[in-house]
Amino acid sequence: MYLFGFGSLVNIKSAQNSFKNRELKKEDLIPVKIRGYKRVWNSIESICFEKEIVNGIFLNIQKDENSYIFGVMIKISEEEFEVLKLREKNYSCITIKKEDIFNQNLDEDLIAFMTTKDDKIAKIGQENCFIPSRYIEIVKEGVKNFSKEFQDNFEDIFSNFPFEIKEGIYTFSDPIQNQAAKNSKRL
Repeated sequence: MYLFGFGSLVNIKSAQNSFKNRELKKEDLIPVKIRGYKRVWNSIESICFEKEIVNGIFLNIQKDENSYIFGVMIKISEEEFEVLKLREKNYSCITIKKEDIFNQNLDEDLIAFMTTKDDKIAKIGQENCFIPSRYIEIVKEGVKNFSKEFQDNFEDIFSNFPFEIKEGIYTFSDPIQNQAAKNSKRL
């Protein structure tokens, strides 16, 4: 089975935290171009900055027939899938049809995690919502390891942020989610 990563999973160091039983290599993160989706800042996760609990806003994808996005595909085992479900507990597991993948000829569809629950989708102007600056850095660091076309596809999300950016180290408020996301490490 293949997982589609469109945010922090494009960063091999960040992705490695979700794959505890193997060492990821650069070639394990296969760049893919997907039709029918766009990246948006609207996924809410309860996070802790120092001792303050806030709504962290993270990248999400949403259907948009006129768009395409780049990301990475990572071959995963059933066990890794179970860990990822903990990390992405507020996301729904969706299927991306193999026909919607431009640059890879696959025998199977991809899976991805997308926020679909209304109470976990941030609305512009919503209070106590912040994009963690460290998360932006993680995604930017990952993106620069790919082609110019891949990098250019991320440019729009790195400008005109729809929520205030918050500096500092954060952890997920949910201890199980935090363990799955960071392998007991703080970002």
